[in-house]
Amino acid sequence: MKKWLCLFIMGLWTCCAVAQDFTLVNHNLTPFCLNPALAGNANAIRVGLNYRQQWMALGNNYHTFRVSYDQNFYKQMCAVGFAYSYDNMASSVYSVNEMSLVYAHTMKLQDEMFLRLGLQATMFINQFGWDRIKYGDQYDRNSRTPDLETLEKFDNDSRTFFDVSAGAAFVIQNRLTVGVSVYHIAEPSNGFVELEENILRRKFVGHLSFFQDLQNTNGLWGRADLSDNYFFTNASYQNQADYQQLNVGMGVAWSPLVLGVADKNNLDGINIIAFMLGGHFKGLQVYYVYDLFTSSKKNGSWSHEINFIYIYNKKEKYPCPVTYW
Repeated sequence: MKKWLCLFIMGLWTCCAVAQDFTLVNHNLTPFCLNPALAGNANAIRVGLNYRQQWMALGNNYHTFRVSYDQNFYKQMCAVGFAYSYDNMASSVYSVNEMSLVYAHTMKLQDEMFLRLGLQATMFINQFGWDRIKYGDQYDRNSRTPDLETLEKFDNDSRTFFDVSAGAAFVIQNRLTVGVSVYHIAEPSNGFVELEENILRRKFVGHLSFFQDLQNTNGLWGRADLSDNYFFTNASYQNQADYQQLNVGMGVAWSPLVLGVADKNNLDGINIIAFMLGGHFKGLQVYYVYDLFTSSKKNGSWSHEINFIYIYNKKEKYPCPVTYW
């Protein structure tokens, strides 16, 4: 089972969203960010802790913290999950608290083929430190100092709203996964002024991943379990309003280490090469990601991310056939 847990942790590790959502490289360690249908796919109790610091060389860099919990229920063929995220942008000028509940259900289509469906409900609490910003009308024309009163008006400095997302994933023999999801289905208002014009746009996601054992040649429909050494590749596409992101990654697991590299491109001149180094010991897994900004546009910087995940395999009194990974 631990082999499959590490296996999934590598699947789609390069996925990264842009636009109005915060970015995490290892979305597989926070699977609800990629697809609600992936909740419970560790086939165990899973607790995750993620931290990302973005644009290190620039002032007012971004900090993102996330903690998550999910587990599956064999007999009911379902899974539940919870996640809390805190996104601190521009030295707390703007921050987002996000709390999500996820439910996923698995349907067996035939031997080794499954369809996973997921639904996510989320509460957002957005906070805006308007008094930490200097506005254009505060600057005195003669002295050029920002000592005037601003005429900018805001409805309030905090907004709370709710959101719904959904997804589906098709799984073949725990080796090949193809999924789609839609986030922010209702497109709720999330601004602090002119609410009808400031909404959280829908995000559309498509993803796939494939794993190949390096110690046998039985192919996709060969032995059910992988060895400790395997190759993985993945790809994803995300679109939110006018923003889009294409990610392609590959890597190798050679127990207890996992190495990966990926290309992240917004299809508009911004490109990042991401490198990952990971390892696992018993139920604990640790991954570090370094983002190298390679675009010719000088409007970015390097970023990094560290992820912890702990897996607890609960022994079932009446074990059923495994339907999750």
